[in-house]
Amino acid sequence: MGNKIDIHEKLEILYDLLVDNFEILETELKILITSPERIKNTNKFASLLSDLKRPAFISPLLQKISTAEKGDVWLTDFLYAAINLLEEWDSDGQIATPDSLVEKLGGWIIGNTGELAWKAAGLLKFANSADAEKIQLMKLEERGDFFLVYVECILGLCWYNRSKHIELVKQIANDESRDERLREYCDDLVKRRQQ
Repeated sequence: MGNKIDIHEKLEILYDLLVDNFEILETELKILITSPERIKNTNKFASLLSDLKRPAFISPLLQKISTAEKGDVWLTDFLYAAINLLEEWDSDGQIATPDSLVEKLGGWIIGNTGELAWKAAGLLKFANSADAEKIQLMKLEERGDFFLVYVECILGLCWYNRSKHIELVKQIANDESRDERLREYCDDLVKRRQQ
């Protein structure tokens, strides 16, 4: 098998990185976030950032995402990492966003379907703003996208102003033209509110 590292060597490496030199590692990871073209596997990199659960990575991720273009190969991985970190650290649903981020996310949500729209909607739900609300409502007028995109929009609306948007959630739950899974999700949301 060749160059297998035994468990004691792995522990020594982990100790060196995560205990003795973690500040250096954290700084180097933040620098890599600003230069994703230097990362060989952005999927693994995003998983590493998520697993480290450090709020220090949120701001550089949001900044880099705000300057991204739709075709950037690292974009969905960075969206994934940012969402996971925010879910871990942002208990009140609010984030300080770079100026262009909400608009950028809106373009990816409204102008696309599938994974990019889903992850963009997943990040937008943390913006908790009137601009985000408009985008989420506009997306919910559509049909035909992956149902989880709509779930993320509903979550964002409920976090922003649950009492204002609960009637819309009820309407979607009763709308037979909607995806069955989305209807079930909305029905559950309404029932949880009543408990």
